[in-house]
Amino acid sequence: MRTVLLSAMLCVMSMFARAQQVPNTIDEIDQAISNVADSVCANVRSDNLKFFVSEHPDRDWAASIIGRRMQKAGRVAHLVRIEDESDVVFSIEDISTRYTLREDSDSILRTIVVKISARNRSASPSGLMLPVPSLRSDQVISRDVAEATQTQQHSGSHGTVPPPPSSFWDDLAQPVIFIAAAATTVLLLFTVRSQ
Repeated sequence: MRTVLLSAMLCVMSMFARAQQVPNTIDEIDQAISNVADSVCANVRSDNLKFFVSEHPDRDWAASIIGRRMQKAGRVAHLVRIEDESDVVFSIEDISTRYTLREDSDSILRTIVVKISARNRSASPSGLMLPVPSLRSDQVISRDVAEATQTQQHSGSHGTVPPPPSSFWDDLAQPVIFIAAAATTVLLLFTVRSQ
């Protein structure tokens, strides 16, 4: 009997764990930026790359991921702070996490967007745009999972989770019923006590 109960609990727990496995925002963004860097490495045939990353609140984070991926691909990568000195220019158009309400008030839609363009300044013609992937990931998740999977570490890795929508019941009917029940209870107590 214990074995059956234990195996049933393990089965239920594994199903719950599988159902709630949602990747962290930081991991999804990291993977998307890595894919951009891998695509650039596949299209630019130089072993020594100087790259520039445009102004953005997450510029340093993106630059570190790009540099790491270029080095993993066997390239010598140098981040330069002046665009004119670079071979490849990465322009960050959007790195963000957004949450929107759904009809079901227990869940929200998480949208992660990573859009970075890359330009090869050392190619002929100069400024040739490189084909790079972009990410738009939409996932329906619970509010608790949204809070647990985002991080405040970078501006693009978190968003504002909207409060649950209020209804007539929450705003008006429920408080009126509670006040009426409390008043009735007090009235009954005084009535019983006076007799």
